Amino acid sequence: MGHTETHKTMHRLFNDRDFDAFDAHMSEDVTYDDIPRGLTMKNRDEFKDWLRGWTTAFSDARVDSATYLEGPDFSLARFRGRGRNDGAMESLPATGREMYLPFWELMRYNDEGKAISAEIEYDQLTLLVQLGHLEPPG
Repeated sequence: MGHTETHKTMHRLFNDRDFDAFDAHMSEDVTYDDIPRGLTMKNRDEFKDWLRGWTTAFSDARVDSATYLEGPDFSLARFRGRGRNDGAMESLPATGREMYLPFWELMRYNDEGKAISAEIEYDQLTLLVQLGHLEPPG
C-alpha cells in the first residue's frame, strides 16, 4: 500500500469512527502535532484520544474533498473538515454552528509503511469565528 492509500485509509477510518483500526497504520510511538492549538500527541493512544476530542465537539465531523501528494517517506493531504459543533470543544461550549474549513496534514512513514510522525495545520481563527466564539476581524 502506498502512502497516499494509507493516508486515505486513515481518513476513512476517522469518518467511520473506527479509531482502533489506526493501530495497523501508525507506529505505537507516533508523534502528532496540532500546530494551531500547540498540542503534541506523543503516542498512538494520545492521538486516538485527540481524534475522539474532535468527534465529541463535532459528532458528525468528516474529512471531505481530500487531495493527496506523496513522496518516498511522506504523504500530504489537503481536505475540508466539516461538522456541526454539538459538543464542547475543550473549554468552549457547543454552539450548534457548522465548521467547514481547509486542513493540511503531513504524515511521515517508516520503512514498514507505518506513520511515525504527523502534523496538521488549519486556520483556528476562522474556526472560532465560524463557531461564534470570536467576532470576525475588521
